[in-house]
Order: sequence, then structure tokens, then C-alpha cells
Amino acid sequence: MRFGFFLLASLSLAGPVFADDEIIVTAERRAQSISTLPSNAAALTRDDLDSVGAQAPSEALNRLPGVAIHRGSGVESLPAIRSPVLTGGQGAGSFLVLEDGVPIRAPGFANINALYETSLDFAERVEVTRGPGSALYGSNAVHGVVNVVTTAPVEVRDLHYSFDCDIKEAWRPRWTDVDASVGSFGRFAARVSFDSGLNVTTNHCSGFEDTWFARSTRRSRLSLSTRNEDGWRDNASLDEEHAHVGIDDELGDWSIASRLAFVNLEQETAGFVEGTNAYRNEALSRANANPEAYRNSKVLRAQAALSREIGEDWSLSITPFARWVDTDLLQHFLPSRALEETSQTGGGVQGALYWDPSEDFSLILGADVDRTTGDLREFQSRATQPAGYTQGLHYDYTVDATVLAAYAQASWAFATDWRIVAGVRGEQSTYDYDNRAPTGDVGRFRRPADRRDDFETLTPKLGLIYTITDQSGAWLNLARGARAPQASDLYSLQTQQQPGDQKAETIDSAELGWRIRFANDARLELALYAMNKKNSAFRNADGFTVPFARTRHEGVELSGALPLTDAFELSGWATYAEHTYAFNDPVTRAGESIVSGADIDSAPRRLANAQLTWTPTDALSAEIGWTHMGAYLTNAAGTRRYPGHDVFDLRANWKATDAVELYGAVRNLADVRYAERADFAFGNDRYFPAESRAVTVGVRARR
Repeated sequence: MRFGFFLLASLSLAGPVFADDEIIVTAERRAQSISTLPSNAAALTRDDLDSVGAQAPSEALNRLPGVAIHRGSGVESLPAIRSPVLTGGQGAGSFLVLEDGVPIRAPGFANINALYETSLDFAERVEVTRGPGSALYGSNAVHGVVNVVTTAPVEVRDLHYSFDCDIKEAWRPRWTDVDASVGSFGRFAARVSFDSGLNVTTNHCSGFEDTWFARSTRRSRLSLSTRNEDGWRDNASLDEEHAHVGIDDELGDWSIASRLAFVNLEQETAGFVEGTNAYRNEALSRANANPEAYRNSKVLRAQAALSREIGEDWSLSITPFARWVDTDLLQHFLPSRALEETSQTGGGVQGALYWDPSEDFSLILGADVDRTTGDLREFQSRATQPAGYTQGLHYDYTVDATVLAAYAQASWAFATDWRIVAGVRGEQSTYDYDNRAPTGDVGRFRRPADRRDDFETLTPKLGLIYTITDQSGAWLNLARGARAPQASDLYSLQTQQQPGDQKAETIDSAELGWRIRFANDARLELALYAMNKKNSAFRNADGFTVPFARTRHEGVELSGALPLTDAFELSGWATYAEHTYAFNDPVTRAGESIVSGADIDSAPRRLANAQLTWTPTDALSAEIGWTHMGAYLTNAAGTRRYPGHDVFDLRANWKATDAVELYGAVRNLADVRYAERADFAFGNDRYFPAESRAVTVGVRARR
């Protein structure tokens, strides 16, 4: 593997990556010190998220090492975490997105644009694990895990005195967090949170203190947000609303954390601009060749995490959950421009039993169940063009999906400064498919007859941690990730595919890492990884899905932070990676045939993200940020290429009072013409052009 001069020159530094007391909740679904985990972990806190003031999730998450999410139109995005930019079912199914530890979608019905469905506006922190997850997570925890941890309700106590001895209690909300901003291209965003706690009226009679503490266990929080924009491009407006309710309570020996989330999205979508280097022409970039394209979506999720102690060393966690999603999408990125209507309804339960007999040993035994019914209907209104994209109904089916899983994971400090973590997860996915359209082929589209498909996966994990000093440590992590195919890959077939062709995808990962904190508060983390993936489904240059792809992924990630003076700090990250094919696939377009050992398209080798922060006083801070995207191929033949880009942003925050903060940002400071996403498909170079220079100003208040 050739790392080159770039790696040596790009000492990568990242403020939010880790600290000596960093706590991570994703790995075990409970708070754990990062020093006890044999893997990488990165997090953004609420302060980090507010400092970024992201207009899209990618803007915040791309500050974390190895994360390069490519933004599309509106809320759309394509993820890349230790991977090329992945699309279709491969992209949707390769990343597990959680909210408070629960997957926001059923495994077989993942959404490649899943981040807009999360409650990121109301997050206390966002955690990202690169590569396969721990034994507690199964399908879709292949290239990475993203966990949005929502802000817990805070206790609000108001005390009032009266002249009698009665104690009267009531629930009364008060706002605790308000944020509003305006910006270029008709942008407006606002967020407000209300917390409610116990209000007591008393004359402070004898026994009041006991009554107070006995009756003040319930806390609740209501959060609302809206985001609207006219769009930098023609016919590309966006209206997005989020609501989130959190209620924390106690019932006997049980602690209960209930969460309810709702999302409403109405988006006019701007499609690709086509033509070699079209993104460099601002007039072409702002035009929209697909003014009819749109994405409308509604999401509703509920969960209740119940936990309690069982004896001295045991604890139990049970989390039932439910989901409903309804989405209409005009597929502007395909020649058919077909309308896809999908919905999913279902839920399940997560259960975990924890045994912690000492600080040196812990054991987790668990089981997960997920049952979801998904519907898909695809219809092409436009006349048949090009050949094979037939006007009329393409697909109409229902899938009942059941996922059953059991796992065990143990952590043992077997010697001074050494700890081993081992786990295994077994998972069975069953799909019952009911075709509601005539069976057979229509143009290039194949509708299989009713059938049932079963997939079993076994994913072992083994990690080793060595504490070198109080301020440094190293880890080795060997893990397998796996996923059953996406329902759409199984049943939205094309004429060259046969039902039952696909197998469960697996990825075998080896990672070696080291982290250290220096006396001057500088921090550094280094991770090297190698992964082999097989049975990956992807769409080739002929537009057909291939179910047997094999790929290799090798890279190094460097991250940390370096205080330069009392007022200046440099932070960020950089990575060098090689993503290559490990199979051959000759296709009709001879120049687009895949050859083993060749670079995968949409896989830049060099990525970097850095910030120089100036904090002259406790009340004032400013930063200039740099994003580097290296060059990458845009077709399998390696004959088309995007040259990459460097973009700078400027941000500032001023605390006018202890409760009020003013902030502003200038994005794309140098007004560079670049592409958020470059691609070559259906014989054309095509791009999602990036916005020109944009300004945002806002105010937030807390109490």
C-alpha cells in the first residue's frame, strides 16, 4: 500500500475526536469510557453541533475522521465511511443509523438518505464508529455506525408557598433552548425546546422534603424545529419539520426513557447537471433539468428504554420500539424518471442482560427482534425511453420481514494494562414477498413470483486493548460485519437477474490503533485498517445489478488537536485509503468492464478536514475551516475523473450574555466552483454542483 507524501504532510488534527475522559454509549448501549473499547470512536457534542450550525447533516459529520458524506439536492446525501461513495441498496445497507441506540429503519428497508430522518436538531451528541460495529449490532453495521443521542429532559422545579398544609403539584413547561437563523437563498431555520418538571405549592409542612423527592421523578421535553429554503438552484425548495418528545420517569425499580419522533419533508429536487465540467459554469449549475422531481416523506418513531438493577451485579435493559415511514420519490437519477412510492410499518424489541461482577470483567447477553411490513410501487409516466425503460407499472409488492438475533459480548482485564473484548452475534432474516403485479418481465424489469427468502449470518468480534500510560493506549480489533440484502435488491429485479441470486454480504475487518494525550493538551489518534468484502450487490455500467462483487479497502486515519497558543488551536483529520475491486465483470460497454485490482470509482484516496480556531476571550470565538476532497475516478473504466477540490468556510460565535449567543458563517468563502458529487452514467458526465458563497446569521438562547 502506497501512502505517499500527502499523509506525511497532513498531520491530521481533530478537536471532537476524543478526550481522556471521553464517554461512548454506542458500543454497549450504555456509557463506557473510550479507553475500555477496542475500536475507533468519534463524537460531536451539542456544543460542536451548535458551533458548526450545519445546514445539512453532512456538514457536521464530515468533521469526524474517515467520514465523507456527499451532499445531493436538499436533504439527499450519499455516505462514505471507510468506503467509496456507495449508492442504491449497497449504500443504504452498508451503514447502520441509530437514534438513541435503536435503528431508525428496519434492516431490509434502509434509506441511503437516512440522516434527514434523525433528530439531529435535538441531539446531545452524535457518535460514529468506523467499520463494523460491536456484537450488539447486526445487519447494516458494515462500513460504519452512526448513533444520534437525543438530549434528555432536564428537571425543572418551581416552588410556591401557601398558607395551608396541602401539597399541590402540577406540570408546567418552560422554554430552555431557542435557536433561529436566516441565510442566503431564502434559508430560514428555527428550533425551540420546552422542558417540564414538577411544580409544588406548599407551606413547607413537616415531611415536605420527603414528598418532594418522592414526587419529582418525571421529566419531559418537547422540541420542535423547522427548516425552509428557496434553493440555490431552480425549482429546488425545501420545507422540513421535526418534532421530538422525551419523557424520563421511574416506576418502582424501573427507569423509563420514552422517545417519540416525527419528521415531515416536502422537497423539490434538483437533478444532476450533465456535460463535462458542467459544474464550473454557474448558469448551468443553477439550472434544473428535472423541475418535476420531488421527495415527500413522513416519519414517525416511538421507543421506550426500560432498565433496572437485578441484584448486586446484574442489570436488565428492554427497549420496545415502533416505526412508520411513508415516502414518495420521483427518481430523477434514472432514465425512467419513475415514481417510487414506499412505506414501512413495524417495530420490535431490544433486550440486554448485563453482568458486572467487578471492574475487570463484564458480560452482555442479548436478543433483538424486528418485524416490519414494507410496500413498494414503481410507475413510469413518461413514454418508453430509452429502450427497456417501459412506460407503466414496473413493480408493486409487499414484503413481510422478520429479523431475529442473539448475541454475547464479554470484556476481561486479564492482566495489568491489558483487556480483551470478545463477542459473537447470530442473526436470521426472513423475507415473505407478495407480488401484486403480473409476474414476469416488462421491458428491463423483472417481477418474480411470490417467494420466501432466508439469510443467516454469524459475526464474531475480537478486540485487544493495551494501556501504555495514563495518557496513551493502543488497540487491535478484528471484526466481521454482515447484512442481509435490501428488499429492493431482492425483488426490484432486472431481466438479467434470477430470484435467489443474492447472498448475505460480509466484510472482514482488521484495525490497529493508537491514541495519546500530551502534556500541552495536544491529542493524537492513529488508526490503520484493512477490510475484505464479498457478495456485495452493485449496479454495473450496463445498468444491471451484479450480486457477487468483491472489494478490498485499506487505509490510514490520523486525527487530533494541537494548541498553538492560549488563543489558537489547530484541529482536524486526514486519511489516505485505497479501495479496489477484487473481481472481474465484463460488460457490454467494453470500456467499462471491471478488472480485479483496479481502483473503485467514487473513491478518493485523500481526504482531509481541518479547523484553525481563535478564542481570544471566553465570549468570542472564530474559526476558518478547510475541506479537502482528493481526485477520484467517476467510471469503472478509469477514463473519467473528477479533480477534487479545496473549500474554506468561516464561522464566528459571540456570547452577548450568559444566555444569548450570536453566530454567523460564510460558506465557500472563496466562491469556488466545485461538485458535491461527480458521476459518469448513461454515457454522460454528471454532477451535483455545490452552492456559491453563502452567508448565515443567527441567534440562540438558553436558560
